[in-house]
Amino acid sequence: MKKRLFAPAAVAALSLLTTAPTASAAVTAPTGATTVKAAAAGCGGELIKARENIKIRKSPRDNATALRLMYKNTTGCWHKGLTGGRYTKCGGKNWNGWGYITYRGTKGYVPNACVIPAK
Repeated sequence: MKKRLFAPAAVAALSLLTTAPTASAAVTAPTGATTVKAAAAGCGGELIKARENIKIRKSPRDNATALRLMYKNTTGCWHKGLTGGRYTKCGGKNWNGWGYITYRGTKGYVPNACVIPAK
């Protein structure tokens, strides 16, 4: 009985292998540059990347309420630069340059020294 069931099962498996559609190389993933350009166009500003974990603040001061944490190497959208309270974060030495950004739906301020342009 086992021999009778094995032969039809083997034939069915082989026929599936020979008629199964193959993956096409026509579909390609976008390159990193295209992805960054597309994301920048959608954010309404310039894409930035966090140099380290930084707090997004309610106003451009180091002691302002923290709204959210922007994680190292993640991207956000830079809207404008402005001056604010002085800070020494991320290697800044008594700097006062801040950026108004959007990160995962949260809008707020981060020290300029803590972000770099995304490539």
